[in-house]
Amino acid sequence: MPKQEKKMIVVIFFICYFIAVSFELGNDQKQRDALLAVACVVLALLAGFRDYSWADTEVYAVSFEKFTPNVFEFSFSDKIFGYSEKGFYFIQVIVRTFTDNHTIFFLVIASLSFYFLYKDLRQYSIFPLVGLCAYVARFIVGRNFMQIRAGLAYVVLMLSIKYIYTKDWKRYFFIVFIAWTLHRSCIIAVPLYFVCNWIKVKKWHVYLALAASFMMGIFGQGLAHALVEDNASDMNIGVRYTDAGGEKNQLEGLGMRNPMIYFQTFILLAYTMLEKRLAPLNKYYYIIRNAYLYSAMTLICFNSYKVLAARSSSMYATLEFVIIPSLIFMFNKKNRQLAFVVTGVALTAIFYMYQNR
Repeated sequence: MPKQEKKMIVVIFFICYFIAVSFELGNDQKQRDALLAVACVVLALLAGFRDYSWADTEVYAVSFEKFTPNVFEFSFSDKIFGYSEKGFYFIQVIVRTFTDNHTIFFLVIASLSFYFLYKDLRQYSIFPLVGLCAYVARFIVGRNFMQIRAGLAYVVLMLSIKYIYTKDWKRYFFIVFIAWTLHRSCIIAVPLYFVCNWIKVKKWHVYLALAASFMMGIFGQGLAHALVEDNASDMNIGVRYTDAGGEKNQLEGLGMRNPMIYFQTFILLAYTMLEKRLAPLNKYYYIIRNAYLYSAMTLICFNSYKVLAARSSSMYATLEFVIIPSLIFMFNKKNRQLAFVVTGVALTAIFYMYQNR
């Protein structure tokens, strides 16, 4: 994409953010919900009508058009081209029954992704419209325009958080299973239910866990490699992401030089320090904090891997659509409008960075 177009997209994002803020500061809930729904529809259309220039797009298009049968010829023993998740493949099969047009397939996936994101935002976020802007800034390029399996799987998985709160383990693990059939990385969601319901994680636990993770990240990469290589096949981790068969561009991470380590650490610490303000406003606060801590620890501890660390940590990093808008409460009521401006500038900078990767 030409630089001029990228700059224009960033300007449009900045304008849309402040339109969203104007609605957030209003008192009409129906208008906010309507704008959120319209925004999700527009984003789904943009993602669905993308061209072949986006990474992975051609692979998904070829897989759909050339290697996917209709529902009457389908078998779970089919060999899948391009990936291995059966749930995502079954969606392809259903769409392929009605059309062989890959654009319609992309529209279906994008529509499902943004439908579940809409439900997540309404369920968990204090400021859903700002939360949508946070999601767009951080994730839309990588997920909804490229890694569409992860883009769908992770927003489906976020639905399970409310069942940790209600201690409904059957529904929680059912959603985790569905998400796992869309993207295998969702298997790491299994322990979160037990952590949140069996351990009362306090502030000092968060600080201690981060400190231990940094120690592991700096001094324990030999142990991290041993754990990954010994358990890669058992946990369905693709060998191309590990020492066993990884290519250099997918294997070697930035180590502790990865700026996302410090970004997520800052976000987590800020969210943790606002506990007294935020916990009464969001009943899911502690579950969201624990999930994001899980994400940060994974990123730090496995920093020497590139794709593996990014994929495993990115799952619960999705919750930034809840956390980043919540950080507005770092400012008092008198400076609340300034807080929205600061957040908007920060999100625009993040969006610009991801546009230029």
